[in-house]
Amino acid sequence: MTYYVLYNPKSKRGKIEKILKQIKKKLKGHNIITGSLLDIKNVDDFLKSLNKADKIIIVGGDGTLHHLANALAGKKILQDILVTRKGGTGNDFVRSIKKGKKGDFIKINDYLKDLPIEINEGKETRFLNSVGLGIDAYVCFLVEGSDGPKTEGNYFRSAYKAFRVSKPHNIELTVDGVTTEHKKVWFSVICNGKYFGGGMKISPKSKRLDDELEVVIVKGISKAVLFMIFPSIYLGIHGIFRKYVKFFKGRHIIVKTDMHTHIQYDGEAYYPRNRIEVKR
Repeated sequence: MTYYVLYNPKSKRGKIEKILKQIKKKLKGHNIITGSLLDIKNVDDFLKSLNKADKIIIVGGDGTLHHLANALAGKKILQDILVTRKGGTGNDFVRSIKKGKKGDFIKINDYLKDLPIEINEGKETRFLNSVGLGIDAYVCFLVEGSDGPKTEGNYFRSAYKAFRVSKPHNIELTVDGVTTEHKKVWFSVICNGKYFGGGMKISPKSKRLDDELEVVIVKGISKAVLFMIFPSIYLGIHGIFRKYVKFFKGRHIIVKTDMHTHIQYDGEAYYPRNRIEVKR
């Protein structure tokens, strides 16, 4: 049996090297092969080269796991795929599983199956945690462009910058065929897991392995009040602001905005978009 320890070289280099050192120490006496995920040019060929008893350890945050989930979509995986409790600068996926203690390996094969799919112009993108339109995606864009890690503190600082320049938009939301309209929306997030933004408990009731998604909308609120209640999301108590925070459950969700804005998949931001469609 061989442990293939694969890391994302685009992650913070010093942190990755520290985690790799810890893994090698933990697996002392085992056969270990370390390599970059970017060096794997053909996923099918790589998987065929492995023995069934081999194990794959992924070192990286939510962005790394997002790309991994899409690269492995539709493929037969015979080996255990593992992550560590502390494997990236922002790992809301691992945070939501809550298995084991720091440094433990967690098998994630089941969590990579039957993922929700966002559809855009015929292209399908799977996501682990959430996909969103609006200020949350713009915050992710600012975090990616900063020199700091994807932590709660950096997310909060980037949120402050985003609040100063962002504007709300109007949306048309369709959940399982039922359409509603919402004015002055700051963000719309479709959640498969509880967390986003490096530890913000945006969807406290979400369960990864069920067959539903939760839509969280924040609307009809001034910038000043939005900034004041933003910290409540870290604790998952923002639902008390019922006038401004709305929750919807469903399996087929479409969000249309009246202006182009940023979109984020598991914290990876892109621009421009004015529509998302997700199926579970």
